[in-house]
Parts: sequence; structure tokens; C-alpha cells
Amino acid sequence: MISAGRRSAGRAAREPDRGCRKAPGLFAAPGQVGLDKSPRTQETFRPRTATRTVAAALGCVVRSLLFSVSVLTLAATAALAEQPLPQPAPPSPAIQAARDVPYPGTLKLSVDATDLARRIFDIRQTIPVAKPGKFTFYYPQWVPGGHSPRNDIDKMAGLVVTAGGKRLAWTRDPVEVFAFHVDVPVGVTELNLSYQFLSPVEARVGRQVMTPDMLNLQWLQMGFYPAGYFTRQIPIEASVKLPEGFQFATALETARTEGQTTTFKVVPFETLVDSPMFAGRYFKSVDLDPEGPARVRLNMVADRPEQLEFKPEHIHAHKDLVQQAYKLYGSRHYDHYDFLVALSDQLGGIGLEHHRSSENNVGPKYFQDWDKGFVGRELLPHEFTHSWNGKFRRGADLWTPTLNTPMRDSLMWVYEGQTQYWGNVLSSRSNLLTKQQSLDSLAMTAATFDNRRGRDWRSVADTTNDPIIANRKPLSWLSYQRSEDYYSEGLLVWLDADTLIREKTGGK
Repeated sequence: MISAGRRSAGRAAREPDRGCRKAPGLFAAPGQVGLDKSPRTQETFRPRTATRTVAAALGCVVRSLLFSVSVLTLAATAALAEQPLPQPAPPSPAIQAARDVPYPGTLKLSVDATDLARRIFDIRQTIPVAKPGKFTFYYPQWVPGGHSPRNDIDKMAGLVVTAGGKRLAWTRDPVEVFAFHVDVPVGVTELNLSYQFLSPVEARVGRQVMTPDMLNLQWLQMGFYPAGYFTRQIPIEASVKLPEGFQFATALETARTEGQTTTFKVVPFETLVDSPMFAGRYFKSVDLDPEGPARVRLNMVADRPEQLEFKPEHIHAHKDLVQQAYKLYGSRHYDHYDFLVALSDQLGGIGLEHHRSSENNVGPKYFQDWDKGFVGRELLPHEFTHSWNGKFRRGADLWTPTLNTPMRDSLMWVYEGQTQYWGNVLSSRSNLLTKQQSLDSLAMTAATFDNRRGRDWRSVADTTNDPIIANRKPLSWLSYQRSEDYYSEGLLVWLDADTLIREKTGGK
């Protein structure tokens, strides 16, 4: 059905302008100059008449063209209106959901960390497979303790998959880009992967984890795991080859050492990624609880050997930290614990919690400037507290069955806020900080948030989304935007809770 407007346009296109019927035109028959068919010879044709004739004829042609364009436009519009609009492409095939059942086989992961000059980890991995067909494996995406999907997949390079000596093609999932697919041939029982982790060579590329004298090996960045299983159900045997002369510390237990290569006991993949390593040319380890039921060690690497010289009172404060934590929390939920501490301005800064260890960078003059300042000495108490609050117990929506399942950070004000508070308390009780330094720290935090303008529009609970939203990117207006305020404002919540409990119970 065509509208009245379209009928009018069509009629206009079919019928020339009535003015054009009377005006002489360019298309008159020979011997004629207009549509009136009056014979006019060249002798009787006047120049002014010719000019008017040409102009009138051109006007008719232009009007005819405009009518034609109008009709074509209307026709094209009608045709477009009849074309279907774009629709979503079919979704990608779903990746097998994780199940809480044992994986059929033990993965093996071998890391060569000797390329200090180029800061490259060279990696080999074996993944057993039970049957032919499509097989999917993951590179970890979500970082425990980082509370965000920030693992460095961009630094994983050179991936080659083989089976039975033949190279297999792999494809990356177009939606879950941390997932990789291969087709396993008939008769194949394991996949062999080789690749490199290209650690940053300068700070602008990312956190530097390898220097000429030390390294921080995070298994989260080293290995893949098969889809379809909880990571606690995937056994793996890991090994590392370290540079000549390097010593190391990790929460993993050693199975054997051959030359520069150490192989660790088989653990679940979940435990492996929760057990990083510090290694270095200049290394020292101190037992902080020699008589205790669970070994606790202070393991240190440094840029220079003299930075590892300490006084007895320095170590005594760290020993007191362990004892004060036991008195405060009343439990020991680990079989051993390792503080991994870098005294360095070359290795990238870090403070990251694990169940049986923690990664800490305290600066190169941690011991040498002990009496000149105290900034940074609350780091170890904070990360140690996380072994109870965050690892042994954590928010229900934060725990995930795999490292590629999205985390939900709604209880970060408990996970980090309460840890921030008790870390401050333990710092004072162990004499890592004086009582006055701890009180001053609390007062400065309170003053900061008394003037934090972002509190006018944004709750501290909403800042628990910041690890995912901002991932600690620089902000133009920190006070107004807020950034992970669940740490320090959360501290004030738990300070209020602690003092209220003491007030209502008479200090009992």
C-alpha cells in the first residue's frame, strides 16, 4: 500500500511540469524551439529569445531530475524499512562448568627462572587428558588477594601445544579470552605445553618480579589448568630451576633437589597458586617461633648483603608479632608459615596475603633505618592477620571454585577493613610501632575521612567494587571519587566496634 503522498510524487514524476509544456526547451524537434510547434528559422530567431529558451529548458530538466530523485529516495526508504535490523550473533558454546570431583591425572609444571638478563621465565607443562575430542584449559584470570581479574595474560607468550610429538592447533575463546581450546587426537593421553612469561623489564610495563639479584615467582602467572574442575581437585607437581647461587623460600614443601632444580610435593592447583616464592643471591632466614607447634620463619632477600644485617631487638619485635597474634586470635590453622620479605627498591612493591605465607616488600633500609622512621612496619602484621581473616575465613561471595570464576567483593570492608584495624593493634603490641605511633596513625586516618568529600555521595560499601572498577588506576579527584576506602574507613568501623564492645562489657 502506497500513501497519498507517494501517489502524488509518482504522478508528478510521470507528468512534466505544466509550465514546461509551454516553454521552449532544449529538446524541441528540428526546426522548432518550443512545444508550441511554431516554425522558426535561424534567420527569425533572436538572441534574447534563445537565452530565455535555454534557461526555461534547463529549469524543466532540473525540476524533472528533482522529481526523479524524490521518487528514488522514497523507494529506497521503503526498501530499507522492509530490511531486517541487525540481530545478535549466536552465543559461543559454553565452557564446561566446574565440578567438585577429582581430576583424572596429575599436572606437571616446570619453570626455568635462570634468564635474569632478559627477565623471562621459560615454562613447560604437561596436562593429562582422559579422552579425545575438544579440550579446554584456562590461564588464571582472577587474582586471590587482588580481588580482581588482573592476572597478566598479556605477558604470556610463545604458546605451543603438542601431543605425541605433533603440534596441535589451539584457539582462544572469543568471549572468555583466558580460555584455550584444542582438539585432542585419538590415542593421546597428555598434552605438552611450552611458553614463556615475559616479566616486565621496566616499571611502566608492570610490576618487576625479576632483578639481577632476586626474583618473585608467582605460580598464578606460570601455569594453566583444565576447565571443568574445582582447582582444589586438580593435583599438580611443580619444579623450578633457579640461577646459580640463589636461595629461596616458599610455603611449598620440597620433594627433591638436583643441582639448581627443586621439585616440590604434589599439591592441589589451588594450593600451588597460594604458595609463591621469593629467591635471591643475598638471602637470610630466621625462625620466629622455635618452640612453637607450627614453624614460622622470616625469609629475607635484599639488593645488597649489608641490608640483611639486623639487631636482636629487630628480630624480637617480629617474634612478638607471632605470639601476640596467637593471643589475639587464639588459634593456629596452618602447619607452617613463611614471611617472604624483600628489602629492595629494585623488585616491584607488594603486600599480598596467602594462607601459609605472605609477599612483602619493605624497602632496602628496613633494618638500617629502624630508628629513623616507622612507615611500612605495619605491613607484616596486616598480611599475617590475613591468614586468619581472608584466607582461613572469608566472605562467602568472595570464594570461588576456580580462578576464572568472577569474585564478588561485597565484604571487603570486613576482609580488608578489619585486617587493617588488627594489623594496627598488632603493630603496637609487638613493638613494631610504638603505642603513640599507632594512635597517631588512627588519628590521621580519622582526620582524612572526616574531610573525604566522596562520602557525601558514595558509601564505603560501594567502594568494595573498586578493585574491579578501577584496579588502582590513578584518579584525578581522589577525595571525591574515593578509592578502596574499605581499607581505612573499614578500619574506623572496626575501631568503633572494638571500643563499643569494650565499653559494653566493662573491658572484658
